[in-house]
Amino acid sequence: AASHLAGGAAVPSTTTGAMQLHRRAAATLLAWLGAVLLVPARVDAVQFVMGGDSGDGTAAVSTCFVVEEPEDTEFMIDYEFPGASKTAGAKVTLTDSDEDKLLKVVTVNEKRGQITFTTQSELKHLLCVAPVGHTSGKPMVFSLQPALGHPDSYYEDLAEKEHMDRLQLEVVRLNDQLAQILSEVDYMKVREVEFHESTEAMDRNAKWWPIIQICILLFTGVMQVKHLKKFFQDKKLV
Repeated sequence: AASHLAGGAAVPSTTTGAMQLHRRAAATLLAWLGAVLLVPARVDAVQFVMGGDSGDGTAAVSTCFVVEEPEDTEFMIDYEFPGASKTAGAKVTLTDSDEDKLLKVVTVNEKRGQITFTTQSELKHLLCVAPVGHTSGKPMVFSLQPALGHPDSYYEDLAEKEHMDRLQLEVVRLNDQLAQILSEVDYMKVREVEFHESTEAMDRNAKWWPIIQICILLFTGVMQVKHLKKFFQDKKLV
């Protein structure tokens, strides 16, 4: 835009409007990138039935899921628990499967909510859900949806504490998401190396198997020949 002066000369207008336009464009671009980066960070919800009896009169065991994420990865669980009440709830636990170390235990008695967990190693973790309280032995439906990253409340508190505007907050959110993606890539590289080494070890061991079979076959043939020769000699047939 330009403002026209007397004599027909045109000069550029103030840059405030352009700066605001650039900030809006940047905010729109960051929001679009954030939406793209968030796609792989969330998976479909999982719904299952827990509780009831196992058939032999004993209480049913926990329902567990394997979590494979890099060390210090924060993830959220959005859950829905229609059968929750003050007397009937669910215990959600995160356990390091290698050391059998219980990292966090949360008991929920609400119909829906969100729980935040953090992995403490690159090993497999077990996320388990078990009914607690007076469930009367009846099965109960529980659904959960995991997602990587910090919850929205974390960024809301950060923006209020650091006095950030929307653009600055989006930059921080994108930096966290990029760091999470890079961490996932490094973790996948480590797992790929481990899988490659395991495959090579299996291949080396597999090469010895036919050799062992051939040796056993040759040994069996030699022993049979010696046995037949001795048999014929004892019977004086040769």
